[in-house]
Amino acid sequence: MSLVIERSVKPTLTPFGLHIGDTFRLQLRSGRLWEMTLLATRARILARDFNRLHSYHDPSHDSGDISAYGFTALVRINGREYELRREVGTQKSFDEPARIEGVCLWLDAVASIFRDAGGFMAEKDWKGGWICKPSQAARFAVQEEGLSLCPEPLHPWYPNESGRPNISQCYDGEDCWMGPYNGASAHCGLDLNMPKGTVLTAPFDLDCHEMFNTLAAGFDNNRWRGVRRWPDGSEWRIQTHHLIEMIVPERTPLKAGTPYATTAGVRVGLHPHTHFMFQITEQGGQYWLDPWIVFWAVFRSTNPA
Repeated sequence: MSLVIERSVKPTLTPFGLHIGDTFRLQLRSGRLWEMTLLATRARILARDFNRLHSYHDPSHDSGDISAYGFTALVRINGREYELRREVGTQKSFDEPARIEGVCLWLDAVASIFRDAGGFMAEKDWKGGWICKPSQAARFAVQEEGLSLCPEPLHPWYPNESGRPNISQCYDGEDCWMGPYNGASAHCGLDLNMPKGTVLTAPFDLDCHEMFNTLAAGFDNNRWRGVRRWPDGSEWRIQTHHLIEMIVPERTPLKAGTPYATTAGVRVGLHPHTHFMFQITEQGGQYWLDPWIVFWAVFRSTNPA
């Protein structure tokens, strides 16, 4: 039986998942209803790189020759059909959200990408509990046009004067969000190459933050997590991995714009890089989302032109 999920626009980004036939109904600030029904999804491989199988190869993960893939969601919004498209593993991984009838709409993932749903990708980071595949047929996020992702100013998370990541700088060019690591394994996070010792700063105020799964505790990395609980009931968690050391005390509040750690120096493999993650918990659901959404909002607020 199809479900109808009802939400009202709030000061922070709203994530949601839909099965085929389900409807998401959003009340805008004006009181107008914005309604979207998921009709179908599709995923396909866009490009293969046979040389990948004979160059860098990680035997600890599923492997293949996929270098780029795409997926679509056919939806009906306020009575009109739209085909939402997304590419992974190309520069279009960092596209703008769709803007439809006053709403910014991100298509984040579809289940049909993954092998256990008839697709072609395995999960890369499942051992850490980090799963890209949505619980429903598709995962989305929305915010009313004219509103930011959150009600406070955003600050750069890492230094990038260009205002947009480059896909070639996502580790070996494949480690964007859900990128085809090792040619077959969906990468649960966004890797961005940067010099060893780069300083990371808090993109928004955090209620608390701490390192976890560290070298000092016997793990193979230095990972960090920051948490913000918003007045509207949603909780945001951000993570960065491959840190060198903290430069502020842990388990304390952290103001936006505060430098918190040096990075890109622990277990970085072929390229010094930082691994970024973004999760929203609300309405009883947990949603891993593309960290590009945060970077997009940061770049837009700091480079409005």
